Amino acid sequence: MKALVYDNTKGGWSNTRGMWLTDLPKPSLGSSDTAMAIIKLRYAGFCGSDRGIWARQAFGELIESRLQKENKSVRIMGHEMLGEVVAVGQDVIEKYGIRPGDIVSAESHNTCGTCYQCVAGDKHVCVKDSIIGISEDGCFAEYAKLPARVLWPTDIQKIDPRVAAIQDPFGNAVHACTQTPLKDKTVAVFGCGAIGMMAIMVAKGLGCKRIIGIEPNGANAELAKAVGADEMIIPTASTKAESWRHDEETILRIKEFTNGVGVDVSLEMAGFNSSVNNAIQSTRRGGHVVYFGLKAGDFIFEDFERVIRNGIQMHCVIGRQIWKTWETTRALLEDTQNGIQEKLKTHVLKGCTGSIVKFQEFDRETFEQTLKDYPKVVFEFWK
Repeated sequence: MKALVYDNTKGGWSNTRGMWLTDLPKPSLGSSDTAMAIIKLRYAGFCGSDRGIWARQAFGELIESRLQKENKSVRIMGHEMLGEVVAVGQDVIEKYGIRPGDIVSAESHNTCGTCYQCVAGDKHVCVKDSIIGISEDGCFAEYAKLPARVLWPTDIQKIDPRVAAIQDPFGNAVHACTQTPLKDKTVAVFGCGAIGMMAIMVAKGLGCKRIIGIEPNGANAELAKAVGADEMIIPTASTKAESWRHDEETILRIKEFTNGVGVDVSLEMAGFNSSVNNAIQSTRRGGHVVYFGLKAGDFIFEDFERVIRNGIQMHCVIGRQIWKTWETTRALLEDTQNGIQEKLKTHVLKGCTGSIVKFQEFDRETFEQTLKDYPKVVFEFWK
């Protein structure tokens, strides 16, 4: 089968870029694979973390350490997917209700089920989890072998298959937007890339009153406006020596939009230190700040006293709550009245033309340009 991989024999993490399309043996089920399934891929989404891996800016230590532990040199990438179950282990039907012929997506965090967090109902922060397509083989392949417990049955009569393939990142936005009730609230979204745009759609779908988007990229700002942002702020690049400080002009404009009060909820989706402080400074007394954007290293909370004195409530979001977030995701995507599916296809996937790439025709140079041209890219294996 064809598979898209990271291969450390090509020169190692620090000396290479991108991924390689190669031929690998098709996976099969052995006698010990009683809880596993084989999925024939239809579509697979290229995640922001995959972009980080492509550019060698994320997950290198984790990928290399796991390959070394497994005595391997090749990792099949990818974790956003939709496919058809073609084979299951002997315990799968009875235990998980998954059968050959089912159409499924997948939760990318393969949790242990036994640690304190899993037992307490917080599987999304499992202490022993592995990540599909990073710490174990993923779904950028014609066939994937996955634990049945991560599979999520999907009705493609109600959810377009190209949208169904990106339920995992859409679920990130759902998780962020469900940290506090958004109905009738004013919301600021800091960072309107693919998941930021999804957060705008979700916030609208959950009944928020007004959305202010903050995005320095003009093209992304236009898309954010098109999918539901009521106001857009395009900040200029900071020239401050202390780049972690908030942007005064951005805060002033948000205060103007909110009659000097500030927003009820700030969703920080970018992960830059200055954006973190912008979110705090923009939020009203007693409001909520939700952090999803991720960057490594130390951050500075500017004017931390203000966080305490103003009673600002802070939330940190990783992944999706299993399976609560997926249930909300399904309800939002299957709702024909909120327009979310059409916005995902029209704006995030830009009409499902150039953003949909035939997997078997993958070319490294062409694909790298596609990543620059589209906020979200999806591989098509077969319809």
